[in-house]
Amino acid sequence: MSMIKKISFKQILEVWKKHMPNMSLEPTSAMNCMKVLEWDIETELYVQIDTYDLQNMEFTPTFWGAFDDDKLVGVNSGHMTVDRMYRSRGLFVFPEYRKKRLGQKLLLKTISQGYHEKAIGVWSYPSLDAWMTYHHAGYYLRGRTFSFDWELDDNGRSNAKAIRIFDTEAVNAIPTHLTQTLKK
Repeated sequence: MSMIKKISFKQILEVWKKHMPNMSLEPTSAMNCMKVLEWDIETELYVQIDTYDLQNMEFTPTFWGAFDDDKLVGVNSGHMTVDRMYRSRGLFVFPEYRKKRLGQKLLLKTISQGYHEKAIGVWSYPSLDAWMTYHHAGYYLRGRTFSFDWELDDNGRSNAKAIRIFDTEAVNAIPTHLTQTLKK
């Protein structure tokens, strides 16, 4: 029988180092949920750019582990960001424990933590392979506020931002300066 419980950064770091080579090995991430629109002079089109805020690194993260008896078999973490969006990151379940809804349970625990910390939503950056786990935990890729497309990372893998909103009004009220910069 598996159980989800809080773990330390040291415990999650061991899993990330061994199994997630592209994972930023920091307790938190500076990445924001919202992208910025910038005018591209060459294409004469607006392009979406990821945004970062070092203040995100100051929030206290929470680390979760899935256990089979005393054996750590899956992990995820989360932390608040400056726009009151809770960042879920570093989901990993050992291959022999997949297809048992442990990833979904870890995500739901992280979502619950974000709600407890009064976030207005929770977001993540799942791979295409992991998408159904996020979908079953209530995340979506497209909506009235967000329109995240699958993007290829530096290693040719497909990722997209996904979100689960608690407070649609608050998400829609995120100040424009955080969501777009119009340069022409």
